[in-house]
Amino acid sequence: MAAKTKSRLSAIEQAKVYAALADPLRVRFMEQVADGQERTGTDLAEELGISLALLCHHSKILVEAGVVEKRKSAQTSYYKARHETLARAFRQLIIQR
Repeated sequence: MAAKTKSRLSAIEQAKVYAALADPLRVRFMEQVADGQERTGTDLAEELGISLALLCHHSKILVEAGVVEKRKSAQTSYYKARHETLARAFRQLIIQR
């Protein structure tokens, strides 16, 4: 029973995930990192056609929601999707427990 409770997100955590994905640019960001590979902020900004400042703003929201992981190395930030958080949030919507 404890394992089920631990694997579930709270309603607040779920709402953060859904709110983070409620912006078209952040959905496009997630599409870019959906393969699970790390991507640099510079590469993502270029592919999305936005400034690094705007990328930082949107990535912060995704990181705070737990759907993106950020790692820094020197001056470079690397991002990748956190599939487990996405899966847990959406599984809770479609599977009654």
